Amino acid sequence: MTRSGWRAPGWMPGWAEFAYRPAAALASRGRAMVYRRANPDSLGGQVVLNSGWLMAERFIRMGLGFVVTIWVIRYLEADAYGVLAYALSLTLLVDVIATMGMRSIVVRELVEDPEREPEILGTTLGVKFGTAVIAAALMIGFGWLTASGSEVFPVLTVLALALPISALSALDLSFQASLQSQYAVAARTSGLALAALVRVVLLLVGAPLIAFAIASAIELGSVGLAFAGMYAWKRGRRRLFALRFRRRRAWSLISVSWPLFLSALAASVYLKIDQVMLHALTSSREVGQYAAAARLSEIWYFIPVALASSLLPMLVIRRAEDAAGYRSTLQRAFDVNAWMAIALAGGITVVAIPAVAILYGPDFRETANILMVHVWAAPFIFMGTVLGRALIAEDRRAFELSRHTAGALLNVTLNFLLIPGYGGMGAAVATVTSYAFASYFACFFYSPARFHMHLMTRALLWPVRLWRRPSSRGGPGGDGPPEMPGPREPVLWPDEPPAHRALHDAPQTPRIRSGSARVRRTRSRV
Repeated sequence: MTRSGWRAPGWMPGWAEFAYRPAAALASRGRAMVYRRANPDSLGGQVVLNSGWLMAERFIRMGLGFVVTIWVIRYLEADAYGVLAYALSLTLLVDVIATMGMRSIVVRELVEDPEREPEILGTTLGVKFGTAVIAAALMIGFGWLTASGSEVFPVLTVLALALPISALSALDLSFQASLQSQYAVAARTSGLALAALVRVVLLLVGAPLIAFAIASAIELGSVGLAFAGMYAWKRGRRRLFALRFRRRRAWSLISVSWPLFLSALAASVYLKIDQVMLHALTSSREVGQYAAAARLSEIWYFIPVALASSLLPMLVIRRAEDAAGYRSTLQRAFDVNAWMAIALAGGITVVAIPAVAILYGPDFRETANILMVHVWAAPFIFMGTVLGRALIAEDRRAFELSRHTAGALLNVTLNFLLIPGYGGMGAAVATVTSYAFASYFACFFYSPARFHMHLMTRALLWPVRLWRRPSSRGGPGGDGPPEMPGPREPVLWPDEPPAHRALHDAPQTPRIRSGSARVRRTRSRV
């Protein structure tokens, strides 16, 4: 774009052109870069569009779901909402068992062998449906043994009956493998919108608790049915009915995916076992107070996942090419995530009391104190997300599973010790402590991971590093002695031909300026 194209519009004052020109130039270059990267015919463009659809779904879910959920919490109040939160937490734990940790493995199989999609997807659907039926029966039996005479049992039963229908959501893996997340987003969003509409109607008519349990079951079942309809529409009815189950394929998938299953189960224990144990050791009201605080704290957990969506391939490339670049990239990721979470936790701590009073009402007085503790799990969750990507890039999946398992066991142990005496506050302390151990202190017990613990410690001390930085020309992270400058690395696109890279890597002839000392000495001799 020419310089004349960067002039300020006619309605803007003349002095504004000084600031407008560089901003317009930067925006123009940014648009050109996005257009090059978002070409739908390239693999990179498909990844960008796919990630964009997933991010859009998260924002829709955060906006629409959050507003309706706050309304439901205010309406049900602490006791009734505690029953619903307990049932939903138990349903989530059971649903993880039904999934068997096969999602990532199935996506890999579909990408590597798309011709066998009817067998792979049909087997996955059969395994998930069978385990969902078993999980629903166990959930109903557990409810009958522990709460047969209370309002908890019918709520558990309604949610358990929706699990077999939700098994149809396994068809989402076909869209993931083909980078067509827009169809999966449409299916999930339609289920969320239908459930939100039902909840609003129930709120307006003053429905009882069991009606809101039915609304949650409708959300689970409608998402599965929406995936079945979307698959039949995009792949064809014949392909839907051509899905077939193979026992040998089922055993193969289960045998490969069990480590991922254990890791997913441990992660679910982090999030929901505290509410289950609160209900078992205290009361439904205490669960309601705690669940309301967790709702405000956990709504931000999508941020590190979104930021880390492109971090893993970058770490893999950096680690293979440049050890210093890998360390620098990882340090910056820890810095940004740690202090974004600290700022978020600090802000929520400051406004917790008035925010809870405005959002939830006077029945949730204890929620603010619980929130001010629970929200400080965020720095370790944000850094733990980066740590997980780094461990995968370094192929240390065994430690990834070990740290999650140890953190889950610590969480359960602390809940048993703290909940009887401190209720929801004890569960919040157990949550923060277990996340801190799994994401930070566990690295001390595994020597290759102490490198990451060192980087996370530096990240937590980022303001101190900035204050002690001697100059802007220091090494990575801004502190310590400046590193010896290496050869200037050219800016290359990942898909640049090898021949171009060879030209960049070739030794360059040093240029001699006319005013250098060597030229002056030569002229004096002449």
